[in-house]
Amino acid sequence: MLRILRKYTVSIVVVIVLAAAFLWWNSGRNFDNNAMAGIPDYSDVDQRSILEDESVTSKLEPTFLKYYSNEKAEGVQDTEGVAITIPGDKYSAISPTGASVESSIGDASGQSVVLKEENSWVEYKVDIPADGFYQMGMRYYAMEGKRASLLRTVQIDGKFPFMQSKKLEFMRMWQEAGEVWTDSQHNEYNPRQEEVFGWQYTDFRDSEGKAYEALRYHLTKGTHTIRIAAIREPGAIGELRIFSPVHLPTYEEVAAQYEANGYKDTSGQVIKIQAEEANLKSSPTLRRVENRDPATEPFNKQGVGLNTFGGGSWRTGGQWGEWSFEAPESGLYEIGMRNGSWFLDGIPVQRQIYIDGQIPFQEMNAVNFEYGGFWQLKKLADEEDKPYKFYLEKGKHTMRMVVQVGALGETFEKVQSVSQRMSLLSREVILYTGTNPDKNRDWKLGTRIPNLVPRLHLMARDLDDAINNMYALGVTKGSSQVSPLGIARDQLLSMAKDPDTIPARLVQMTDTQTSLGTWINGLSQQSLQLDYIELKSADVKWPKVNASWFERTWTSMHDFFLSFQKDYRGVGDTSTDEKTLDVWVSYGRDWAAIIKQLADEDFTANTGIKVNINVIPTGDKNKLLLSTTAGLQPDVALGVDGQVPIDYAVRNALVNLNTFSDYKDVADRFRPGALIPYRFDGGDFALPDTQNFNMLFYRKDIMDQLGITKIPDTWEEVMDLIPLLQQKGMDFYYPHAPLNPDLAINEFSPFLYQNNGDYYKDNGMSSNLDSPEAMNAFKMWTGLFTNYKINKDANFYNRFRTGEMPIGIADYSTYVLLSTAAPELTGWWGMKPMPGIQQADGQINRTTGGLAQTSVMFQKSEKKAEAWEFMKWWSSADVQEQFGTELEALLGVEARWNTANVEAIKRLPWPTDDIDSILEQWNWFKEREIVLGGYYTTRMVANIWNEVVLNGKNQREAIEDGVLGIDKEINKKREEFGLKVDSSLSNEGSGGQ
Repeated sequence: MLRILRKYTVSIVVVIVLAAAFLWWNSGRNFDNNAMAGIPDYSDVDQRSILEDESVTSKLEPTFLKYYSNEKAEGVQDTEGVAITIPGDKYSAISPTGASVESSIGDASGQSVVLKEENSWVEYKVDIPADGFYQMGMRYYAMEGKRASLLRTVQIDGKFPFMQSKKLEFMRMWQEAGEVWTDSQHNEYNPRQEEVFGWQYTDFRDSEGKAYEALRYHLTKGTHTIRIAAIREPGAIGELRIFSPVHLPTYEEVAAQYEANGYKDTSGQVIKIQAEEANLKSSPTLRRVENRDPATEPFNKQGVGLNTFGGGSWRTGGQWGEWSFEAPESGLYEIGMRNGSWFLDGIPVQRQIYIDGQIPFQEMNAVNFEYGGFWQLKKLADEEDKPYKFYLEKGKHTMRMVVQVGALGETFEKVQSVSQRMSLLSREVILYTGTNPDKNRDWKLGTRIPNLVPRLHLMARDLDDAINNMYALGVTKGSSQVSPLGIARDQLLSMAKDPDTIPARLVQMTDTQTSLGTWINGLSQQSLQLDYIELKSADVKWPKVNASWFERTWTSMHDFFLSFQKDYRGVGDTSTDEKTLDVWVSYGRDWAAIIKQLADEDFTANTGIKVNINVIPTGDKNKLLLSTTAGLQPDVALGVDGQVPIDYAVRNALVNLNTFSDYKDVADRFRPGALIPYRFDGGDFALPDTQNFNMLFYRKDIMDQLGITKIPDTWEEVMDLIPLLQQKGMDFYYPHAPLNPDLAINEFSPFLYQNNGDYYKDNGMSSNLDSPEAMNAFKMWTGLFTNYKINKDANFYNRFRTGEMPIGIADYSTYVLLSTAAPELTGWWGMKPMPGIQQADGQINRTTGGLAQTSVMFQKSEKKAEAWEFMKWWSSADVQEQFGTELEALLGVEARWNTANVEAIKRLPWPTDDIDSILEQWNWFKEREIVLGGYYTTRMVANIWNEVVLNGKNQREAIEDGVLGIDKEINKKREEFGLKVDSSLSNEGSGGQ
């Protein structure tokens, strides 16, 4: 034994050390829950930054929770007994354009005010009888528009009392337009959604659901003017209501009333509502969702069964689903729901519950659905699990469940406040240290920055309070959802312990702010999945909600063996007819299902040509390459990466589309510059599906506060603006992706094209990046980072929200983010064409590109005529509009289809100002030419930026080195494919692909 120990001593020691290191690392992963022990309690420390008066947040309206807290602290009380109703047509003033008075809207008699256009408005005068808090609501009719919810602003006497009043959301109503349809493989598909038009009433509430109750407005006694203005979508106002705040009774009070009224329990009654059969919903994205648990009702053994409601799409404040049911007898019922609340690690989600349009009692204003990894039965019950009882008269009733985020509202505010104070503090530090501080110097920040350590301690305490608020909600200690707060808190405490380390940790502070912003966004998504809702008599047992281990195992085995029989790539019904087109789609399965449905209902119905749709992984070029090599390629492929067609065309794998007589008519559907990358040797080998674009985004409110009345149109104006921003601790954003050369070339292209340069010369035989135009373009591009010191690596979305980067260049994905994940900025940011260079004739050249996805036809197809008919159909304005509409209805605004078809994009639900800006930018759309060996250009453009900006290399030297490498690689690839080459160039030292 000793001999063995001696022989393996080193190995044993290494194992012990590694085990100890792992235990130490694992124990240190979690933050310290007792970190605040010993930290002083500060009572009257001035936390104001010296930059507070210049801070954007100090100039903006407070949040509702802060406003309400401040007003209550001033002694403002809820009023009682006031109820004022103002008919919609009894206005005191109306906007001269975009608003009108119309009669007999919907089923209402009389007249109503209609706000049709963005920025139209109507004002009402109201006499308030007593000083205090009031709530408001509106009866409205959502008129036919672009399918989005209505957005309105509300001003009191010309001002917004709080931020949430800048964006109030009024939902539309939707229902299924038919039955669920099933394909030949037994898979179910959602029916289309259709809008239900009708009058609705809603209180003015926080559009994000972060306040438990309807918004309160402090109104003084006397006459006030209330202005309602349209931000998005047309709608009519039937009446405006101003009333004393509603105080819901507690369940105890309601139960006492039940007893006084003599209400009795029903007996033996069970009403089961399948949640996927919702009668109405607030959004077309709220659809049926599959769940493969065998206990889920109904369960489809042979394929995809859409047997639940909600899931990931039922997540944002204010979204609702409504169900109708019939009570077989009058009396008291208990209610429970089989639900899946597994979307946020350890964190419960909340819903408001309405019965027949009313919240029955206080406890239904915010019902917790506790986190769990499996299906759960949520009984509507008190803390002791004693079920609440609901009185229902015999007959028809409705139940509505609304997303409520109120439990986290105050926590979000604390965290957001800390992030803003960290931003101010980091700017204060920079005032003394500069942007590149000497890490070894003693900056004496503790004496230079007022109350530095107490401010750090107080920020840490706010985060600690936020953590404890999460624990109070039932979040388990150590949950990954709380970790970002603990890490940020401990970081602040560490800085307070040794302030001299702060200059070296400025980047860490920025990353922490980004992390906190991401944390808020993530937890704002309160997803919940429902299987069924059950109303029952007290003498009936609750149902079993989870399948047994044996049932789950059997189902898994069944699905496993079924996988050998089913084609999971196929979508919808498949045909074995020899004349059937095979179309491969490199988009998600939801995208492909819509394409298949449209093809069956429209293309096949009108042409008789059947279509099989198969899904391939998004961006997987190898699948197409392997299919070409094996001779198994489809007839048509959609969603092909924009750089791929020329690689296939040079190998004679694609059809030259301009050989079709009507190609020119089809090409006219797109911007001429969008077709450049798909041309080779006189041929046109693809049609664009989508088109990306860069735009200039800016914060309207911050520009106004800075006194900037003209948003830059030229790069010269941008460079004049940057110093002004930096004096205020802000910055301009221009994208840079240090680890992605494919994006770097897109970042350089605008400067090259606007200087009238190009990437190649001699028909793509050599690089043109050493031309005077390209030299000047590189100087402008790199100069933004070397001369103007703009940030090289920033999260523009987060910095834009906080106001630190109130203006910058970004692409379509940023538009989607701001539209969906920054609701507090709705109406307060703008988008316009990107800056350009003024030409001799006074015109501003704004040229830029945006390579995206394409459609191609394969050379070996034996059905080229039919394939061309399909490509024409797919790229048409009508189909692109219908596809984009269905896609957005299914997945929300974040999936808005950025079609390349110019006519179709005009028809999609873009706000007027935004689409006008996009179309103006598209007038300058030009994409780069794709040539053999062009991947080396992509690589070298990124290298040139790195050499000049990061390494300080002479620009001309860096460019000449890069051009030499590009020319060698182009020459090598042209020689490989038997094309004309420049014999003076050597292939030595060049890389390959």
